[in-house]
Amino acid sequence: MKTNYTNLDLLRSFAVLSVIAAHLYRQSAAFHLCAFDADIDQSLHNLSFTGVMFFFVHTSLVLMLSMHRAPAAHRGRNFLIRRAFRIYPLCWATIVLTLLTGLSDVSSEKLHALGWHGIVANLILAQNMLRSYASVIGPLWSLPWEVQMYLILPLFFVVLQRYDRIFVVFSLWLGATLLALAATQPALPRMFHAAVFPPMFIGGMVAYKLLKRRPTEPRRPALPSWAWPLFVLALFALQGLLVGKHSFESAHGALVNACICLTLAVAIPAFGELRAGWIVQPAKQVAKYSYSVYLLHVPALIFVLIYLPKLPWVLKFVVFLALTALLSFVSFHTIEDPLIRLGKRLTQSAPIVSRKPASASYHAPARSLTDSISARYRITAEKLFYVKDLNHNSSR
Repeated sequence: MKTNYTNLDLLRSFAVLSVIAAHLYRQSAAFHLCAFDADIDQSLHNLSFTGVMFFFVHTSLVLMLSMHRAPAAHRGRNFLIRRAFRIYPLCWATIVLTLLTGLSDVSSEKLHALGWHGIVANLILAQNMLRSYASVIGPLWSLPWEVQMYLILPLFFVVLQRYDRIFVVFSLWLGATLLALAATQPALPRMFHAAVFPPMFIGGMVAYKLLKRRPTEPRRPALPSWAWPLFVLALFALQGLLVGKHSFESAHGALVNACICLTLAVAIPAFGELRAGWIVQPAKQVAKYSYSVYLLHVPALIFVLIYLPKLPWVLKFVVFLALTALLSFVSFHTIEDPLIRLGKRLTQSAPIVSRKPASASYHAPARSLTDSISARYRITAEKLFYVKDLNHNSSR
């Protein structure tokens, strides 16, 4: 299987940009830079939630591909170690930055009400289990779901490797979707509404299984690569149209979102890979820094809105983009990437170095202790007789 899919870079780029668009509008309205419109706000909320769903599909797929390439020995343990080094360091740095500066889209009252329990819940990314605690910044809300996805992915990987039929993964998606619909009933406590997320993750597993079944020899894809960006944008629009004002925790929202994610998953293997440099290279760069952008665009935006109030709106936007790019670049190269590399080094198995001489036969049986002693005694005796004979000859 391939290790790099340019279409996934574009998908991830669209996802993070959708989240930025929603936050940009909401904070601009909060700081009275534009009038608040409930319909626009709802549309952008749906847009950003679709972006997060696509994050989940993308991440699940990429991690399944990663486990597919990984050695079987200690695969699950190594996977979890690497993911911890991937997600937590930058998350912690963002939380510390936000608490020290107050640059958050969450109200100061909620931040002060966190206490040390709430801060710990954010640091371990468990605030979705403890709903009484707010996230330190808005984008943190999705990370606990991602961490909990990490915990179950190795198990799903083993199941899908053992039961290789394609209907198995579709059955998993169907079962998870039916469970999500049942769990969203108003009579059930809200904690059960978490069941709306597994169908999104399983969408990535569907894409993995379909990519795995793709023939290895080159063949013409079913759909042209130029249509991939249009298809992704159409899915964004379709989700917003079908969900409307329904909550993602409602039965209607859960069904629409599960089907949208499945549609994306089935489509990923069907499209040809983008090759045009003008779209591939920017998408690659945005995808590379996407995690930093996702977390740090909020402090950058709040900083511009609070400390640069007299700048024209256009200049505010330019400074916001520049500051987000700078923070993302610095954080990636000083925190994110070095810790990712450290996680990889910690999980790499040390090579087994053979002490056997190169000339030794691979099939040669090991000598016993008595054989070794006998051989050494024989060699020593031969040397002694040789020296004695040499001295005897020289004395003649």
